[in-house]
Amino acid sequence: MKAAVLHEARQPLRIEELEIPDVGDEDVLIKVAACGVCHTDLKVVEGRNRFTPPTILGHEVAGTLEQVGARCQDFKVGDRVIIGMRYKCGRCRYCLTARENLCERRPAPPALRKPDGTSVSRWNVGGFAEYVSVPGYMVFRIPREMPMEEASIVGCRVTTAYNAVKHRGRLEPGDSALVIGCGGIGLNTIQFLRCFGAYPIIAVDIVDDKLEAAKKFGATHTINATVVDPVQETRKLTDGGVDKAFEAIGNPKTSDQIIQATRPGGTATIIGGLGNGPFTISSGRFVTSEITITGVSSRQAHDVEEVFQMAKAGRIELKSLITKTYRYDEINEALADLEHGKLRMGISLWN
Repeated sequence: MKAAVLHEARQPLRIEELEIPDVGDEDVLIKVAACGVCHTDLKVVEGRNRFTPPTILGHEVAGTLEQVGARCQDFKVGDRVIIGMRYKCGRCRYCLTARENLCERRPAPPALRKPDGTSVSRWNVGGFAEYVSVPGYMVFRIPREMPMEEASIVGCRVTTAYNAVKHRGRLEPGDSALVIGCGGIGLNTIQFLRCFGAYPIIAVDIVDDKLEAAKKFGATHTINATVVDPVQETRKLTDGGVDKAFEAIGNPKTSDQIIQATRPGGTATIIGGLGNGPFTISSGRFVTSEITITGVSSRQAHDVEEVFQMAKAGRIELKSLITKTYRYDEINEALADLEHGKLRMGISLWN
């Protein structure tokens, strides 16, 4: 099979031949149709997230089951599925309390092999490939009428935003809300805020096209951060700060800004990964203001089915999130477009 392999940070991925992965009794083999190109993949390429080279990126996988392990009796060959969960140990306190997204002993995915026997690691699930093998608990059937490309993004960016708004931010109808960053995660956060009754919904970015997109997905107010200070403007619009603020970039400066723009008693939710580096909060006001600061780790298992139901009912939009699709051998172009802010979401097509 073909796969896009990363050998070192800041270098192009190479399309190489690998062996089709093994399939255990509890595994399924997916013939990949589409895989979203996520900012998390870009952070690995940039060297901001650690990896073991050579490795295969990609995790927003949609495809068709080519082989089903003997113990995966809930699925059959030909089922259309996405990968909606991460690997889990199944035994830690988080796995045992339905919080698998916080698994503290998460196993590494089995490595792949080149025809000459060279080992290739998989970062997350290794979705930039023609075939992916994962445990059956990680996959979810795609609704019959949903295209593969749209379904693929549900596996990460859409459901991560859902987790942020519903579980971590605990949005209540009528809450005022702020979202900094109007890429894929940010736009999905905005549309879930709209679905759950937030008002006003303030979107912040530095690109006018992204702010226009934010309006289409439900933002009631927009702020270009190159023109005005987003914290001061948000406080002005909401008479002192929002009830719920969300950071969808993974930047220390904007993560601090959502805290400063949150009203006393409110919640600031950092969705974007900040990595292991230091993070400075510019004011200790959040302590006496009883502002809750929280983060987001992917999604909970039932979030996937709930989001699929919302999409089927027309409550959320998936198709217009996708700016462009790329052939598998255009993966480096897709990553470059993502890096330069040209995409809401990009999809790489395989097989």
